[in-house]
Amino acid sequence: MKKLVLVFVMALTLMLAACGSSLPNLDVEELKVPAVPAGLVQGVTATTIKVGNTAPKTGGFAAVGIPFNAAIEAVFAEYNARQDVARKIEFVTYDDGSDASTGLTNTKKLVEEDKVFALVGHVGTGTVNATLPYILEKHIPMVYAATGINQLYFGDTPGNPVMAVQPIYKTDGRIAYARAISESLFGPNGDAKLATDAKVGVLYTNDDAGKSIASGIIEEAKNAKREKNLIVMSFLAETTESVVKSMLAKKPDVIIVAGNQAPFNQALTSLDDLGNTAPVITSYVNTNASTITVKDYGFDIYGSAWIDIVDPQGLYGFSAEYWAFVATMTAAGYGTVGAANNYTANAFAMAGYVAAKVFLAGLDRVGANELTFKSYITAMESAPIDIPMGGQIDFSDGMRWGISSMALSKLAFTAEVKGDNPATEGVVETDFVVSAAKHAFVKIRDIESLEQINAKR
Repeated sequence: MKKLVLVFVMALTLMLAACGSSLPNLDVEELKVPAVPAGLVQGVTATTIKVGNTAPKTGGFAAVGIPFNAAIEAVFAEYNARQDVARKIEFVTYDDGSDASTGLTNTKKLVEEDKVFALVGHVGTGTVNATLPYILEKHIPMVYAATGINQLYFGDTPGNPVMAVQPIYKTDGRIAYARAISESLFGPNGDAKLATDAKVGVLYTNDDAGKSIASGIIEEAKNAKREKNLIVMSFLAETTESVVKSMLAKKPDVIIVAGNQAPFNQALTSLDDLGNTAPVITSYVNTNASTITVKDYGFDIYGSAWIDIVDPQGLYGFSAEYWAFVATMTAAGYGTVGAANNYTANAFAMAGYVAAKVFLAGLDRVGANELTFKSYITAMESAPIDIPMGGQIDFSDGMRWGISSMALSKLAFTAEVKGDNPATEGVVETDFVVSAAKHAFVKIRDIESLEQINAKR
């Protein structure tokens, strides 16, 4: 009888482990949001509004920060040239080299010394995480965080000065998992769905970005009652190869890489070197071929995208909103053919463009009324805001969820499309390259919500 009980207990333990009881708990506690005092304001004069950010302009993430800020500056230059603008935008920015401590120091300088009215385009997972409590304490409006860590997710918090735009990583992870189990992407012809018992591998970086994305993957797997088929492993830069080797030994049918640009690239290289053939799905932060080692991989690579510039009916197949972005960048000197700072096809520049445009949408709503922290936040909450080259963001009722609908793209070899840049009227530039590169992430599914994706299962 004792042996029978022992066997039963052992079987129950194994069953619980298989059902995901050993999966890591990566949820974060929601920060408290103090009320914004009425009349609180700084950085505003009769003729100017001072805003700023801290971003990496040196170091490994300079490839993100430089084009991101270039687009913000371009949008503000365009805005300042308008005849109907009473107050011109002054933009102050500091380099943090992607160091969180420096980012916090810079943020305090912006708020306490430069007296900015708002932070526009707050860049980097480490910096955003380190500064959120301070931003909430100071009530300073923050529009667009260039990261999606789960600390940015808030529920019913009217008056919250933190207004993230790009998708929160938890949502990103949920959508990545939903795509994996719902889309017809697999099999010899790339048109089959995964079997219900297929193994989904999850490689996540042991940092805020990776853990935030992985928490969404785990949550969605539990919602689908398929968590027992998850294989979840964390990795660091120095352990990438060994962890990837362990993952491949378990023979996953698809692998989701949860992490930002540099570790994603390391994981891709290791997966290819070790002979992986399983498709890889990743975060929207990685769907830019300029940040990975570009080559022909032995497996398909997919990623989410919250910006959509494709319109089959548009000029060269691109949307009118994309060409408006090109015009803004070209006018600011960032559209010269062949130049290293031609950012007309750069995803990070598009993100900076969105950040500045969303900030200005709030200013336009305040209009001639008194501009304070509270009046600005109230204006931002008053109705959904259209996202250039994207959907909408809704801050009403204190929602701070970020964008929750995304497209799906695939790394592909594309022929360059050349023609005239419509932003340079009267100049024929037959060598103007419309496509981003010979390898680029190409949209294969339109922007869809989580519910729409799951409906395909």
